[in-house]
Amino acid sequence: MNPSFSRLEMIKMFYAFNSWATGQLIQVLAQLNEEQWIAPGCSGNGSIRETLAHLLSAQWGWFSWFDKSLSVEKSVALRINPDGIATPEKVTEKWQQIDQQTDACLQKFSEADVNESWSATLPSGFSMTLPLWQLLLHVANHGTHTRAQIIAAIRRFGYDPGSYEFFRFALSQG
Repeated sequence: MNPSFSRLEMIKMFYAFNSWATGQLIQVLAQLNEEQWIAPGCSGNGSIRETLAHLLSAQWGWFSWFDKSLSVEKSVALRINPDGIATPEKVTEKWQQIDQQTDACLQKFSEADVNESWSATLPSGFSMTLPLWQLLLHVANHGTHTRAQIIAAIRRFGYDPGSYEFFRFALSQG
C-alpha cells in the first residue's frame, strides 16, 4: 500500500467494498421464497427483510446527516418500512438511491473534512463528539456486521450466498 494513502481514500475504498458486498447480497435474495424472506430469526432484527430494512435505514440515516440534507434528529428517525422492500427488485431500487447518496456525499469530502469532529445530541439524550472519519467507519462496519447476520440466515436456509470478504473485493479490483 502506498504510505501516502489518505484516510479519505481508505474510507472511499471501504465504501466501494460496502457497495459491492451489498449489491452481491441483494442478488442472492432472489433465491429465497416468501416464507424464508419474512421468517423470524435473523439475529436481533427479525426476518431477513426486516434486517435488510435496518441495514439500509442505518446508512440512509447517517448519510442524510453527513450530507446535511437532514438534522441529526430527523436522520436518526429515518426508517425503511420492510413492506416497502418486499421484493429483491424493490430492495435494489432503494439500495441504489442510498448508494448514490453515499457516493455523492463521500465525493464532496476533503481530507480536512473527515478529520473534523462532529458533535450531536440525539433525541434520547445521548451526546457524542467524534471525528467524521470514525463515524464513517462506524457506519461501514455496521454494514459489514448486518450483512453477516443476513448471510448467516441465508445459510440456515441451505443456500450458499458466496464470499463477502474485503480480501475477495480487493483482489477483484486488480
